[in-house]
Amino acid sequence: MLKHAITIAAFLLILVPSYSYSKVRGEATHLSIHSEILDEERELFIHLPNTYHLSNAQLHYPVLFLLDGQRNFGHAVGTLDLLTQSNMAQEMIVVAIANTHRSRDFTPTYDENYNEWGKSGGADNFLDFIEKELVPYINEKYRANNFKIISGHSLGGLLSVYALQSRPHLFQAHFAFSPSLWWQEQVIFDDAEAFFSDISKLNNYLYINMGSEGGHMLTSYQRYKELLNTHKRKGFSYNTDLDTTEGHNTTALAGHSLAYQNLYKSLQPSSEVLSGGIPAIKQFYKLQSEMYGADIKPSYRAINSVGYKALSEKDYSTAIAIFQSNVDSYPYKADAYDSLADGFEASGDLQQALDMRALAIQKSVVENVENGAYKTRHANLLNQIQEKNL
Repeated sequence: MLKHAITIAAFLLILVPSYSYSKVRGEATHLSIHSEILDEERELFIHLPNTYHLSNAQLHYPVLFLLDGQRNFGHAVGTLDLLTQSNMAQEMIVVAIANTHRSRDFTPTYDENYNEWGKSGGADNFLDFIEKELVPYINEKYRANNFKIISGHSLGGLLSVYALQSRPHLFQAHFAFSPSLWWQEQVIFDDAEAFFSDISKLNNYLYINMGSEGGHMLTSYQRYKELLNTHKRKGFSYNTDLDTTEGHNTTALAGHSLAYQNLYKSLQPSSEVLSGGIPAIKQFYKLQSEMYGADIKPSYRAINSVGYKALSEKDYSTAIAIFQSNVDSYPYKADAYDSLADGFEASGDLQQALDMRALAIQKSVVENVENGAYKTRHANLLNQIQEKNL
């Protein structure tokens, strides 16, 4: 009877499509909204994560507000998609804002010396647009969890830093690639010392980088880095990178990968928390949710690591229960079924393991992830079962 079931399972597996789609996963939308504050139409490029329509309606996502939207949308979305497939970054809704008057929107003060670039000094107005019009629009239309990131390059990086100092409540994380901190005789530093000396909790993250750039670009970056290193404001974490292999035009391209990964690491539980098991992990994320004012769920990666710890200790029933909880929380995720199969196989329940390995392959096609390893594990387990004449 069991042999018959295995034969049927193997046949059904053959029917699962083996093709995938070689594109950035998820769904991209192009639309415009009218801003009363800016008195103009603003063009948006919006990307929903791959799991947005695969997951249930209870799953909500952080939102990345991306400046210079036309220029940065493709690589920012593609890099994020690659990293999420390896559990190295958090899935996000990406809202890329196309430019109308770039120098106007990204600079905090008016400087007549740069009138040849266009207008300047409209940063507060632009941030009003994001805070009072764009964020409410995104929250109403999409499943956002209130954890917001702003990402900007050059003058956009200046705006990201200015947003941190002037409205720390608006975004919970800030990416600033080659930021133009030199603007108007480094005016950004006028309030920086007092801001980072504040004794109240900041509850925020900053990633800032610089490429092979000299002059006032480099000196202002070095000054800001020194400021960060000499002040330890509570609840605030940051990463800085000076990468001379990248030029000014590519620091956002290289930096997004590091920013995504470092932000994700900053939000993960420590090894000490993980050693406390599921209750400690849930408490950690409960406190995180309260800290950021966002609904932050325990990460797949954290839960899975505890499952494999139990498996290494040969506590098979606990490991299987933990892996099953990830299957329940992420029923669309092929890796969850593959991990559950590891638990069943280690416990000696080879038929259950085979079923989960088959499901991992089926789910991988819908999820559109590479499944060669899943197929190999399924084939090896099937051979093992047949050799035992079960």
